Amino acid sequence: VKFPDAAPEVTGGRTMVPVRALVETLGGEVEYQAGAEGDTIRFVIDGYAYEFATGSTTVKVSPTADNDKDTPKPEDIEMDCAPYIKGGRTYVPIRFISEALGYDVGWDAYYETAILLDREALADKIDEKFTILNKVQANRLPELTEGQSLQAEAKGKVSVTVFDTLNGSKTYSADLAAKQLMNDEAASGSMSVDMSGAFLDLLMEQTGMDEEAGEAVQLVVDLLKDLEYILGADGKMFFHADALDRLADKENVWLGVDASEALAEMGQAGLVVSLADASELTIGSTLVQMMPCESVSEWSSVMEMADLLDSLYGDDKFTTSGGVSTLTIGVDDLFDLYKDMGLSEDDIAEAKAVFKEYEITMKVDAKGGADVVVKMETAAQAGVPAIKLDMSAQQSAEKVTMTVSGHIANLGEMKLEATQTQKATSDKPMSEPPAGSTIVDVDNGAELLEP
Repeated sequence: VKFPDAAPEVTGGRTMVPVRALVETLGGEVEYQAGAEGDTIRFVIDGYAYEFATGSTTVKVSPTADNDKDTPKPEDIEMDCAPYIKGGRTYVPIRFISEALGYDVGWDAYYETAILLDREALADKIDEKFTILNKVQANRLPELTEGQSLQAEAKGKVSVTVFDTLNGSKTYSADLAAKQLMNDEAASGSMSVDMSGAFLDLLMEQTGMDEEAGEAVQLVVDLLKDLEYILGADGKMFFHADALDRLADKENVWLGVDASEALAEMGQAGLVVSLADASELTIGSTLVQMMPCESVSEWSSVMEMADLLDSLYGDDKFTTSGGVSTLTIGVDDLFDLYKDMGLSEDDIAEAKAVFKEYEITMKVDAKGGADVVVKMETAAQAGVPAIKLDMSAQQSAEKVTMTVSGHIANLGEMKLEATQTQKATSDKPMSEPPAGSTIVDVDNGAELLEP
């Protein structure tokens, strides 16, 4: 906001701004009327008229004739300090006027700058560049009617092969499985990681863990074999596993955790994300959620992230034919980013020489279904072996599949296969452990769980 003839000022701990320059920048109109008993200021913006007098903290709010808002604003708003006239300009507290118009307001003490943020408008502006990716996001979940829950089931398998030319290569594997039922009030489900003892031995050997650390990891592996969980929207969580029953020498032992206070301190209303909100998330709204109102520098960082995403995944990077939009990112596209960061041509050429292959291909159909293929291979460098990575993933509202394979020259290879199916259901998630269960407060249950 440019203030041509009167600058904002801090008075009594309040940031005061000339009302005309601010309101007109935001698209409104200002009227000023002098009177024998005091001066009256009226401004009209976004379907409402705001009227107040200098020296008074009360603002009368009324809808204009062209107002089409479903939710009316209060008839009166109280300012935290009274407006005043200085140098022929009317000063008002910026926090009042901004919040009345729906802006978040913050103060950056380092730059002595007030930040006004209309999150919805900024999200819409960012999303103008990401209609294709947002189509994928909108198609991420099946459509749910009122009262329905989301049911998801995932299965996967990971295998690691360690090359050994003398004694023969060995392959280690683990099976993964998970089920979840979720609505806006709770989420409940189970997960299982079935890892062989040989896999655990390999993990200990490769990471250099001692016996005590290995026992701790073994306990975690045991807990994950058949872990059940309940997550409440109020922040209450419960966990059960056969390993807990064995430790307590009882059946149906659930650990209880109340995270409501911690969530409140982090500014979160609850633990379970609204399915409605999740299905409506966009690139813009996600970035804007990260946008601070108290830091000019952090603000700039988020906007730079939006520009970076646009340079890689913006609509203009896709080619659309026959209802399918295709994006390809090659090694040249990747290193063009480094030019913008000021990296020299010689450094870029040296870094590019590491890649024998680098390509990401994304195809998005008319419904928002996505197919992504990633291929990457690097040449061997001093002390670093050659690496090859292949990944493919397909996503629709009903199913997600992913396959990943990685190969490190002369050392080993890894493969991951995973599938998740999801659908709408009338079933409801559990909100608390079954009747007859033993619930142990995680902070006070040490004695019960002592081996």
